[in-house]
Amino acid sequence: MSGPLAEVIVDIAASDVDRVFHYLIPDHLAGRLQVGHRVLVPFGYRRVEATLVGFAERTDLPPERLRPILALRDPVPVLTPALIELARWMERRYLCLFVQALRAMLPPGARGEGVRLAPQRWVRLRADAGEVRAELEKLRARAPRQAALLDILLQAGELPQSRLLRQAGASHGSLKALVERGWVEIDEREPAPGLAGPLPPRDVPPPLTEEQAEACRRLGESLRGRGPRVMLLHGVTGSGKTEVYLRAIAEVLAAGRGTICLVPEIALTPQTVARFRARFGDRVAVLHSAMSATERLAAWRRIRAGRHPVVVGARSAIFAPLPDLGLVIVDEEHENSYKQEETPRYHAREVALARAGIEGAAVILGSATPSVETYYRARSGEIGLLRLSRRVADRPLPAVEVVDMRREFEAGNRSIFSRRLHHLIEERLAARQQVLLFLNRRGYHTVLLCRECGFVLRCPHCDVSLTYHQLPSGRMQCRCHYCDHRQVPPTVCPGCGGRTIRPFGLGTQRVEEHARRLFPGARIQRMDADVTARRGTHEAIYRRFAAGQIDILIGTQMIAKGWDVPGVTLVGVVSADTALHMPDFRRHERTFALLEQVAGRAGRGSEPGVVVIQTYTPEHYCLEAVRNHDYEAFFAREIEERRELSFPPFTHLVRAVVAGTDRKAVERAATGLAAVWREELAGRAVPGGEVTPAAPAPIERLRGRWRWHVLARAREREGLLEATRAAAARVRPSWPEGLLLQLDADPVSML
Repeated sequence: MSGPLAEVIVDIAASDVDRVFHYLIPDHLAGRLQVGHRVLVPFGYRRVEATLVGFAERTDLPPERLRPILALRDPVPVLTPALIELARWMERRYLCLFVQALRAMLPPGARGEGVRLAPQRWVRLRADAGEVRAELEKLRARAPRQAALLDILLQAGELPQSRLLRQAGASHGSLKALVERGWVEIDEREPAPGLAGPLPPRDVPPPLTEEQAEACRRLGESLRGRGPRVMLLHGVTGSGKTEVYLRAIAEVLAAGRGTICLVPEIALTPQTVARFRARFGDRVAVLHSAMSATERLAAWRRIRAGRHPVVVGARSAIFAPLPDLGLVIVDEEHENSYKQEETPRYHAREVALARAGIEGAAVILGSATPSVETYYRARSGEIGLLRLSRRVADRPLPAVEVVDMRREFEAGNRSIFSRRLHHLIEERLAARQQVLLFLNRRGYHTVLLCRECGFVLRCPHCDVSLTYHQLPSGRMQCRCHYCDHRQVPPTVCPGCGGRTIRPFGLGTQRVEEHARRLFPGARIQRMDADVTARRGTHEAIYRRFAAGQIDILIGTQMIAKGWDVPGVTLVGVVSADTALHMPDFRRHERTFALLEQVAGRAGRGSEPGVVVIQTYTPEHYCLEAVRNHDYEAFFAREIEERRELSFPPFTHLVRAVVAGTDRKAVERAATGLAAVWREELAGRAVPGGEVTPAAPAPIERLRGRWRWHVLARAREREGLLEATRAAAARVRPSWPEGLLLQLDADPVSML
């Protein structure tokens, strides 16, 4: 063996081995290995998988210490050189291990999980659709599961068998009966890359508004390298941002390059994919965590081979292995769901900017309510700014009414709904128009409380109250939304033995029950994490709502964005106060964005929209800004508060959370970390560097572990990150076994 040496990162998440190791390249692999290949190597007394990240001509190790690579795991490199460079950037930026950044990018099966691309069975209608519809009503009475299968196929055309059975809640026997009758047929084909149904008819690009045309012109200059490479597209809800994205993608495709379009929620993916496929056909692929491992691997391989130059997906789709990336779109760029809350704790928007810089791509950040940090970048000239201030066809933005629930209480109204909202719902139902009711709390009640002693039923593993849920059977259950602990509600107070322990607070289940009682003739559907736990439910509910088969849709934030249903003329925000009082400096920004986004679902068709916001704090500046659809007024107030309090964008933050089963040990470790961190910042003279005292986290106990946190901030990011690494390296060796340290650069959640 001779020639260059392979540089690999072994797939072991431990800081003492998170570095490059050199291996000999055996003759049978000479000329075959490329950067990004997964290989098998001897490591100590065992064999481990590793990623090849480079080549070297020499090493300081003596020749007798060098060992050869054992095998090649996959004939195709799983990562591109650009992605490996991006992983190095993530290691520095997010205070994680290099191997953790690499793992975040790997496709299913790359780490030996046994994912295989076996043939997939697809089901499609064989009989004439008109004939099927004619027989469907008779079938519903005697074979409802067969009818459910046909209902879905009439809409989708064809689906993978496993997905079809899951969506219909049907058995193989029901499907077999339809095959025997000649109504459907089944064939085998290579696994689908996460796309359901045949290609939709090609759409005809609509005429552009003046603002859209100007945005497209400036984006064209950016794509050709004659303008800012990063642009914020600030467009009000319904202003046609998606059409601008589609025009930009068409230009990128014409240049022979690819595009990644990120959406914040899996629930939004099918809607976006449908529009993209109508424009670009089978050049579109989808990637998100709700797909099966087989579907994701199939999509990943097609993308890697260049068969799908347009990729749509949630957060992790930013790592799609496009051979030549020309554009990244981050839709709803302000959304918190772009932040990964497990190691590596990356933010997909910032990763998008870094990857685009590495690969020479352009970036579009789109939002009706940009994050304060992004808008500040645009206002200061760091990135370009495009505005869409009007809705398509000059449709008016919905009128927003703020109802003071204190006055409702004084007037004797004890209902969940204000008199105004109740009246408007009745009006819309009579006019056969659709209603969205928004409440960002799932469950039936939010807390179980004793009226005699004040006892609140809490999770035994987490420092949170249990939420009161109603099961499909009608029984009640208390559930933790963090660790999923469940228990039967007590009938006697565990604190005092009293019998006045009662549920309080408001959740989506209770809103649904109340709405069904008040509007008995309405077709009502709830949409929250409990309802949509089963795969495919998001899509099914959206299809039914878009088809006008649901009159009132009640939901959490998953209905607040992206939904473009012309029939919705009324949006009711049941309670606007939920997020306003959270212990988080971004609480006002989140409240404004969420309310403005959900308000934007109304009036997207020919009929004008109305929004009713119910609140106990009607004078709050967030609500005033939403009432007037005035982002500028909100930003002006918020940016001054951030400047005064030295929060982003004027500083950079790192949050450290120390967790363990011994509360005293956690407190001592967090206090020691804070002291050492201050020393490191002072020793480096980091501008604006300061560290808060260690304190219990807002949720002090989570999944059985006590948690204390420390927050550091500085005006200069690199110095802050260096001081953080140094402080962590100093304190960790002296900690007792079992203590965990989580470092989060630029945290989104402070809980």
